[in-house]
Amino acid sequence: MAKILLRNLLSLNQKRFLHSHPTLSSISKPPSSSSALPLSKRLIIPRDAAPESLSLFKNLESYGFNTTQIATLVEKCPEIVHSRFNSKFKPRLEYLIEKGIKGKLLPEFILSNPSILSRSLDAQIKPTLEFLSQFLKADEIPVAIRRSSSWLLTLNLNSIVRPNVELMISEAVAASRISRLLVLQPRVILQSHARMVYAIKTIKEIGLEPAEPRFIHALRVICSVSNANWKKKVEAFMSLGWSKEEISITLRKDPLCLACSERKLRFLMDFYVNTMKLDAQTIKSYPKLLLHSADKRIVPRYKVLKVLESMKLIKEDKKIVWIMTWSEHKFLEQYITKNKDKIPGLLDLYQQAKKRKTSGDKSETIDPVSASLTL
Repeated sequence: MAKILLRNLLSLNQKRFLHSHPTLSSISKPPSSSSALPLSKRLIIPRDAAPESLSLFKNLESYGFNTTQIATLVEKCPEIVHSRFNSKFKPRLEYLIEKGIKGKLLPEFILSNPSILSRSLDAQIKPTLEFLSQFLKADEIPVAIRRSSSWLLTLNLNSIVRPNVELMISEAVAASRISRLLVLQPRVILQSHARMVYAIKTIKEIGLEPAEPRFIHALRVICSVSNANWKKKVEAFMSLGWSKEEISITLRKDPLCLACSERKLRFLMDFYVNTMKLDAQTIKSYPKLLLHSADKRIVPRYKVLKVLESMKLIKEDKKIVWIMTWSEHKFLEQYITKNKDKIPGLLDLYQQAKKRKTSGDKSETIDPVSASLTL
């Protein structure tokens, strides 16, 4: 009975604390950047707040948390106002700083998944980071963790992360490529083990072996597209002239090409075939054309080329497929800088074209839980 009463009292104090705390109850307004007052002066602490709450706010501020971030943290985890900073939070924060998660990154990291503060330092956080250190350099660990929204440190190491990594190793995926996957898209590693087994089996059936560099990119594609979206994507490709075999070939040649959304795919195919007058077989032969942004690259570059062609400064360019894959620097140098005196507004035309949104160009929504592939 005493424990129940104590629990109810703590809950009442937490609610009273949140309701009476102006900063915590209205976190939409960030604090003035010009304020020189310490956090303890800017926050109005209720009289019944536990002493450890005052210490908590001051200590969090010393680790780079601003008023709004502290308010958000307390809103997400109100129980922390009754926690002892030195014994519970400080060791975790110090260890994260030691591993490179510091400065502005530290509060952002904690807020992305506050449950990290409740994870055991010795049983969860340290073993996971030590395991990741086998594949990642010191400066890559913060990148991987930030991209996974800290789930790498909060999910069970031995039931999810370790089995998936060890499966890839057993399938002859090079450690350097596992490192690349952890940096590029760490959430792939966080799928259920059954899903990872299925994905690897499916990619091998398509004809990509784990030892090949493109294998991890195919894994990224399969693990980031839901079953429903994948079926729509396959149907879209087939409606545009691809056979199932050609879709498999494209996945083997340039896996990331199949990560574009159905809307982007239809826009690009229409633009390439009906506006640029490319043969559909050319696009199948160079699937990298599906990788590039329609709004930021394909459409603006085509407009520049058509202006130059109309001014007879270039002939109809037969290498237009290659030009679309050039680096930005090379394209500017070869087609805009060389002609800036003859057409003074050419650069402005190009830059304005890049600002226009015409295609609905966007990436596929990542859904690693329900991802699957059926050809």
